[in-house]
Amino acid sequence: MKKLIILLTLAISAFIFSQRAVSQIQLGPSLSFKKDTKFYVAPFRNYFPLNGEGTCNPGPLFNDLIQDLANLTAASPKTYCFRNYEETIRIGAKGAVDIALGIYSDTSLYEEWKIIYPAVIDNPVHLVMVPSRISEVKSIDDLKNLKGAIDSRDHFNDFVTDQLQNFNLEKLDNSEEIYRKLISGEIDYVFVTYWYGMAEVLKLGVQEMVSFSKKSIWNMPLFLGVSKMSQNRRFFSHQLTEWMKDDAKREKFKQRIIEALQQLAEENRGKVPLTYQPNKSDM
Repeated sequence: MKKLIILLTLAISAFIFSQRAVSQIQLGPSLSFKKDTKFYVAPFRNYFPLNGEGTCNPGPLFNDLIQDLANLTAASPKTYCFRNYEETIRIGAKGAVDIALGIYSDTSLYEEWKIIYPAVIDNPVHLVMVPSRISEVKSIDDLKNLKGAIDSRDHFNDFVTDQLQNFNLEKLDNSEEIYRKLISGEIDYVFVTYWYGMAEVLKLGVQEMVSFSKKSIWNMPLFLGVSKMSQNRRFFSHQLTEWMKDDAKREKFKQRIIEALQQLAEENRGKVPLTYQPNKSDM
């Protein structure tokens, strides 16, 4: 009888352990994934190549990362998008989203997100002008008496947003209009984040009609973020931190962006840009 009780006790213990194993993946004494059928990620929107083409698509940049997490958790990744990007981030931070695919440090929009170090990539701000005029700018102060523009769909951290207040900038939400004004001389320059700005120029086929500054104006490291209200925040924070420590994986992020731009350039090779009336000095 005593042996039977011991065997039953061991059997019950094994059963309980197996049930817990079904609901959690253990990674150390206090780190586990509360297993669900899915986990949620929030990408940028219409911000190629830092997300895929379209409204709510993580794109190829984060494919490896998402797939690694899916394999590890046996959960299905789902994309979460609300009315607009800002609302997606604010609501997602309340627990609707586990991972934000691209956030900035010291920026109020992301204050409820845990930043994962090191950065995925730098998303620097560059100056774009017509080729004949870009050499006129010796310092950023030279721009303060000129008229510029930014794309309202671009994403800046709070520091850069504050700096932009010092310039005479028009905010536009149409790349065709931005570069029509630049090339025709209605504005003198554009501030853009490099990757997004380059993609928009390639789509329009005007890369030979504009010049990007060789050096960035401001650097903006871009990070992964984990919602502080996610049920699996400890698990994802640990896994993403370990993932980002791998230099080869971080280098692959940059390579994927470059490949996406190269593909975009190939797709638009030979494209005849819209006819703009350039500055007389460029004719």
